Amino acid sequence: MADYDTVGTDILIIGSGAAGLRAAIAAHDAGAKNIIVLGKCRRGDAHTVLATGGINAALGTMDPRDSWKVHAADTLKEGWFIADYRAVETLCRNAPDAVNELVRWGARFHKEKDGRLTQRFFGAHTYRRTCFYGDQTGKEIMRVLVKEVGKRKIRFLEDMFVFSLIKSGSEIRGAATIDFKSGRAVVFEAKAVVLATGGYSKLYSRSSSRGYENHGDGAALAFDAGVSLVDLEMVQFHPTGMVYPKRALGVLVTEAVRGEGGILLNSRGERFMKKYDSARMELGPRDEVARSIYSEIKAGNGTKHGGVYLDITSLTKAKILDRLPKMYHQFKTLAHIDITKERMEVAPTAHYTMGGIDVSLNGETEINGLYAVGEAVGQIHGANRLGGNSLLETIVYGKIVGESAVDTARNTQGAGLSRSDVEPALDYLNSLTGKGASPEGMRARLQEIMWKRVGLVRNEKELRAALVEIRKLKKEFFRVRVAGGLKGNGRMRVALETAKMIELCEAVVMSAMMRRESRGAHFRSDYPEVRDSWRVNILARKGKSSISLTKKGVPTVSGELRQSIKAAKERAAHKLLE
Repeated sequence: MADYDTVGTDILIIGSGAAGLRAAIAAHDAGAKNIIVLGKCRRGDAHTVLATGGINAALGTMDPRDSWKVHAADTLKEGWFIADYRAVETLCRNAPDAVNELVRWGARFHKEKDGRLTQRFFGAHTYRRTCFYGDQTGKEIMRVLVKEVGKRKIRFLEDMFVFSLIKSGSEIRGAATIDFKSGRAVVFEAKAVVLATGGYSKLYSRSSSRGYENHGDGAALAFDAGVSLVDLEMVQFHPTGMVYPKRALGVLVTEAVRGEGGILLNSRGERFMKKYDSARMELGPRDEVARSIYSEIKAGNGTKHGGVYLDITSLTKAKILDRLPKMYHQFKTLAHIDITKERMEVAPTAHYTMGGIDVSLNGETEINGLYAVGEAVGQIHGANRLGGNSLLETIVYGKIVGESAVDTARNTQGAGLSRSDVEPALDYLNSLTGKGASPEGMRARLQEIMWKRVGLVRNEKELRAALVEIRKLKKEFFRVRVAGGLKGNGRMRVALETAKMIELCEAVVMSAMMRRESRGAHFRSDYPEVRDSWRVNILARKGKSSISLTKKGVPTVSGELRQSIKAAKERAAHKLLE
């Protein structure tokens, strides 16, 4: 077993995006003195900075009739009623306080001339409730959170890659990492561990994530440790990602473009959403808009680069630069397009994962000592996420989870990890050292399988073929080896990521095969109808030699929310709520 350094802490937070930083702030403010945040990336540059359009809260600044109950009804309906309504209620009730707290900390959200926070429409919202900072809302929130973490002098470590959680007995008590700056393995001992590692959209070759993020690290770590994952088949394909040039493939084109009045046109110049959702048009649910674009392209009405047109030229240049500055510069830089005068070409891209780690209402997993928050968890968004809710989730639940982790840490004795606790993780790391097959090539093959066979539209034949190919890669992985030491060794990171991605892909495909219906982001061409019998969650659990799946009933909506859901159902002629 390799040598390693040991670092002790009370609370270890794995992930340095908005969810992780908000959890760290909450833990500090609840009395924790020894907190460490581990970042896979550099400080302030987590995936949150790519969240562009805005953050939701029923503030009623633009539409006074909005309320947390209407927000929750929109969220549950958009999630096709398989989200846990109790988690949704917590999210929406706490949204105004969460947004106002960010404002108090200095968030520069757009305001009206009279000082009210401006709120804009996002798809499937009953009212305008999305607060924003141009089209760089995530970056602004990260700026604020990094500042607040700095004020509290919370310890933050960059370029740290966590490759295993460590148990002591039946409890999670730490994590094994690589410090790629020093080239050393480091074991962190902790009384409570929080996974805030993002989602798994980078399992796909076309994704709005950057190359080093959202490979499902947290879900895979929890899965390996014996925690159940939930609704893994629910992958959201954002309707609008860039389609050219090749280096920009999949880069997100924010929903704010449509929220500000952008329209979708096919190659014939037809505003095709009239055929699919004449009432909501471009502001329909993300899953429906994405499938509408897919249908137009499949019907031969796509552009020369395999997309459709998104046109925002009806807005003045001044308003575009005020509301959509990032999109203006993004297309200027990457595609040499001036969106104030020219149409953008867009197509769906893997964007967000509604499935993830199965947690309680305070973010605790089934294993003592382990919490999870943010995109790493499931059951808050159901089968499809309402735009603007992802940033909100990181702030609302980051606070809840940070406070809960402090309670666990206070009630946990500080006994250290033994060498035998750490040995399996370090031995695995040693097993990947040497000369062998390329991890990069295997990862690329895996991502292409997922894009071609487990994408926006699925069927039994393609899913079965994907499962065969993924299991073949799983058997081949034993040949992967990485030469050289750990310092700056990007190939070792790719190898460790790929090993976890393969198993996660297998569970995603199995879950997609099991759900024989179409619901939200999960669309089966061979089972195109929504089925009441499938208003359930699917749990995946890793055994010694295989993955098992089970169904879990969704809690029945009760209390104040029930009447709001009925009203939402009536507005949309929905029949899903019993």
